[in-house]
Amino acid sequence: MAEQETPDTVVEPSFCGSYTESEPTCMMHHQRPKKMVAFEGSLTGRRFLGCPMQQDEGVNCGVVEWVDGPWPEILQRCLTRIWDMYHEQNLGRVNDKQAHEKEVAKLQKEIDFLSNNYS
Repeated sequence: MAEQETPDTVVEPSFCGSYTESEPTCMMHHQRPKKMVAFEGSLTGRRFLGCPMQQDEGVNCGVVEWVDGPWPEILQRCLTRIWDMYHEQNLGRVNDKQAHEKEVAKLQKEIDFLSNNYS
């Protein structure tokens, strides 16, 4: 049975592809799981066997089985903080972009107005 939803993943050439053993299989599809490496929050870097179904193909069972045990608590806190910092920076860039787009639109209106008056 799946422990949780499939986290975001990253390709790791040393741990990828289909799991070749007959057990475990995902509960819903009874297929061999895929080897994956988590790339999300405090799970970053943990290897797991996940449901082979893609989200756009139907229901994904999630994590079938973790290969690596949980990280030490201090590492989990550090990973969580790093991801929080990443998301804060990303949000700042989005806000900056929106403010820039508003300013450009305002200047474009001003240019159009001046252009019409000059003509």
